[in-house]
Amino acid sequence: MFTTPASRIVQTPISSLIGEDRMDGAGTFSRVELQQGIDLMVWEGDLASPITFDVHDDWHRINFSCALAGKSQFSTLDQRQNRTYQLDGGMSCISHTPDCRGQTSYAGRLESLFVSIDPGLLANLAPDMPDALRKELESGRCYLQGQAAAELSATAQAMVRALQKARMRGDDLLAGHSRLWMQGQALVLASLAMEAFGEERVAEDFSLDEMRKLRRARDMLLADLTQAPTIAMLAAETGLPIMKVKRGFRRMFDESVYGLFQRERMGEARRRLEADTPVMLVASDLGYTNASHFAAAFRKQFGIAPSALKRRK
Repeated sequence: MFTTPASRIVQTPISSLIGEDRMDGAGTFSRVELQQGIDLMVWEGDLASPITFDVHDDWHRINFSCALAGKSQFSTLDQRQNRTYQLDGGMSCISHTPDCRGQTSYAGRLESLFVSIDPGLLANLAPDMPDALRKELESGRCYLQGQAAAELSATAQAMVRALQKARMRGDDLLAGHSRLWMQGQALVLASLAMEAFGEERVAEDFSLDEMRKLRRARDMLLADLTQAPTIAMLAAETGLPIMKVKRGFRRMFDESVYGLFQRERMGEARRRLEADTPVMLVASDLGYTNASHFAAAFRKQFGIAPSALKRRK
């Protein structure tokens, strides 16, 4: 796998490339199934010359990758889209290319980590995924790359180092608490990658200072769930124009100002109801003077009345 010269391109389904751990003079490939539908893969090596594969994505997973070192390139070769993507050390990528055929090349000192998640499982794990990202993934030709944030890189490095230490000691990486830790880190990395995608899109329209002010506006909005401040108050407190507050909430948080407030308010209501707090007390604590208004808002959010939720417990 690692010694194929660049001039000799081998037709290879991705499922066969990742089917087993490999090790030779050029590097090491390790794959660990963290749970059904989530796999961790690490590729490490020192490539004396570039290697190239002609690949077919028959695995259909969504991949969250972080290139810690080395250079890689992926070119799509099909009728739907022909593009070339470059991923260098220090960059991250979200990709989903089911049934795509293309070429992938690697060069240099290689250290890359991949968290691969089944699309159906990811939909359950991240039901509030930004619509823009969902559409990209559903297109079937998603390859979103960018500079890896410090936290994402640190998470990837910690996972790679843990795998290296387990390999050196001959330990079972998935024994005891190690499995839970690695599963958690994999989900953290995927979450950070999705968050970075959203922030990159917002950065097209908003400066770093404006994004900081929008986060402050969100914190102010949610500081007291009994009553929302007006948009004019948020604008005045943060120094942003009213229209920028409105547009910024939709771009950064995928909600209108009051949509976000109501979602968090009803989420808190549900948590209290599930903790056996009486319906009337929950309504009162969250600023409702009329229990029927609270019930209507709760039903609109969750499709069930507060009293029915408590009876179902």
